[in-house]
Amino acid sequence: MALADLCDSRGKFSILAIDHRDSLRAFLRPDDPDSLSAAEITALKAELIDGVADMASGVMLEPEYSIPQLVGALPSGVAFLAALESQGYLSDPEASPTTMLDGWSVEQAKASGAASAKLLLPYRPDRVEHAQLQEAVARDITAACQAIDFPIALEPLFYGLAPDDDRVALVVETAERFAAIGPDLLKLPYPGSESGCDGVTAAAQSGGPNGPVPWAMLSGGGSFDDFAETFAVAATAGCSGFMVGRALWGEWARATPAERPRVMNETVCPRFEDLVAITVNT
Repeated sequence: MALADLCDSRGKFSILAIDHRDSLRAFLRPDDPDSLSAAEITALKAELIDGVADMASGVMLEPEYSIPQLVGALPSGVAFLAALESQGYLSDPEASPTTMLDGWSVEQAKASGAASAKLLLPYRPDRVEHAQLQEAVARDITAACQAIDFPIALEPLFYGLAPDDDRVALVVETAERFAAIGPDLLKLPYPGSESGCDGVTAAAQSGGPNGPVPWAMLSGGGSFDDFAETFAVAATAGCSGFMVGRALWGEWARATPAERPRVMNETVCPRFEDLVAITVNT
C-alpha cells in the first residue's frame, strides 16, 4: 500500500474521518462520556463505513475500535490511514508531548494493511517549549515510518485560539515547520483566509527533504456549511483534498437508530458528494 492508494487519479484526497475515540465519547455523551461502550463505538463506525465509504478515496481508522475490527468491511479499493497517537490531549494539550498508543507501533500499523500512518499533535508555534517537544516527536515518528517505507500524515492541530490570535499566521507557520519535517501528507485546519491558503500551499510546495508535500483540510467539528465553503476556497488555492469527520456525520451520530437511515441518505451522503464535487472542479 502507498499514499497513492488514498487519493484519486488526480491526486485528490476525499477522506472519511472516523478515527475519533475520546472526542466521540465527549460529543455523544457529554455528561457521561464513559457510558459509550467500545461495542457502541465500533457499531457506529461500521454504519458509517457501510453508508459512506464507497464514495471516499480513503478512511481514517484507529487501533482501538476499528483496526482490525472494521478493516474487512471497507469497500474494495478503499484504503485506510491508521492513527498512531494515544488519547488524553483534549483536557490539557500541553500536559505532555504526544505519545504513541500503548501496545501500538508504526510496524504494527503498517502490518495492519494501512496505506499510511496518521499522527495528531496538539500544536501552536507560539507556545515555544511545547512546540519544540511536539516537533521532535513528529521528526522521530516520521523517521520511524520512513525507515520501513511507510507513509505518514502529520496533523498539527492548534488549540486555545483566542479572538485576537492571528489564525492565518499560526497555520501558515505550522505548515512551514511541519512540511520541513518531510511527511507524505499534511492534515491542517482552514488557515482563515484565501491568502492563508496560498501561504500553506506555498509552504507545502517548498516541502522538506523529500520534496513537495500535499495538504488536505480537516473539518474540525464545525458546521458542514462552513466547512464546505472554506474548503472550496482552500481547494482553489491548491489544497489537495479533505478529511471530514463530525461536520459530515455529527447529526447522524446524534440521531436515534430509527432516524439514522434517513439522515444518512438525505444528509450525510449528499454532503460527501458535494465535497467530492469541489475536488473534481478545482
